[in-house]
Amino acid sequence: MKKIIIIFSVLLLAYSALGAQVRPKKPRDLAGDIKLLRRALIEFDNGNYGEALRLANDAKTARREIVAWEADTLSYALKPREVQKANGVLSDVLAVLKKREDYDAVEIVERYIGKNTSAFFHNSVPALVSYVSTRFSLPEADRLIGRVYALEGEYSLAKQYLINAWQNAELLDVPDERYDILYELSDIALIEKDFDAYEKDLLLIVSGDSLLKNESFEKALMRIVQDREAGAMEKFFTLFRSEDYTALDAYFKLASYYEERGFSDKALKTFALGTLTAFTKMYNTVKARDPEFEYQNLSLLFTEIARFSDIVDWASDRQVWKGFSDFAGCVRKAGNERFAFDLYAALANSAPDDYWKKNAAFVLSDTFNH
Repeated sequence: MKKIIIIFSVLLLAYSALGAQVRPKKPRDLAGDIKLLRRALIEFDNGNYGEALRLANDAKTARREIVAWEADTLSYALKPREVQKANGVLSDVLAVLKKREDYDAVEIVERYIGKNTSAFFHNSVPALVSYVSTRFSLPEADRLIGRVYALEGEYSLAKQYLINAWQNAELLDVPDERYDILYELSDIALIEKDFDAYEKDLLLIVSGDSLLKNESFEKALMRIVQDREAGAMEKFFTLFRSEDYTALDAYFKLASYYEERGFSDKALKTFALGTLTAFTKMYNTVKARDPEFEYQNLSLLFTEIARFSDIVDWASDRQVWKGFSDFAGCVRKAGNERFAFDLYAALANSAPDDYWKKNAAFVLSDTFNH
């Protein structure tokens, strides 16, 4: 019996050693990971969450197999002395690989160059190889899996996958999807009442806005918000623009969060930036459709916006009109009744959303007529 165990152990070790030398097989479909991911997204949109989960995991497996084969193929293709004589210069190495008829390696290199350009890799083979070796993760699949678990109330698991997706965000095919991941993490943090994480996630979203770090802009912005002279409100919307549209929801969420906790200065600043971002988006969209339109005042802009139902719907979906109203209320609490009155008046006169139009009219009659 002992002999059998010893022989089995020796065979197992030999098999393991042999297995370690087995090279990855070429996958049947080098776009299999993306195809599986697309199918997973379709199933998710159709509400078939179990199937979406299965396909997303299959996509992750396919990505690992593809990248393992690519890395191994490049490793072997770059070993011959003739290739090494090209000194790692991408264009020169590619020429040698073609001469050697190393078609798999050529296909891999050309595919990555086609997707990213040679300049992305500084025309360097080591840079390309290094990039390939980082691509084992498929953050879009991790994000989708996280969304499925979140819908099922499995927030701990959802957070784990979303964090994985965020940590590998540089691999996203659509870079701005990183902000969607952060928004989803912030939603979970709010549900779990982890307010520190909630604020942190939202701040990460707005951190890309250069205006947030521009002290001169911030001082000029807040100077006008605190200006109690007539015309200050219109001056605010005439002078400033903010085009980091991905930060819009985060600004309004941060503003409400700060206001609820009594951080009035932070609330005022983030309400100002959120309102300005929404205004800029709507103004630029109107201007693109009607090049002759020129900004005169906020009330007339609202009237112009009302002509375009998609802009009105976009603003309503993102609670922009509530944001304008909350900004007016925040300014009033800060002591600038003139600015607040003018903003409420523009909403009461022309806001395309009936609820917030009536709400502004009520605030004007109830608050400013006493």
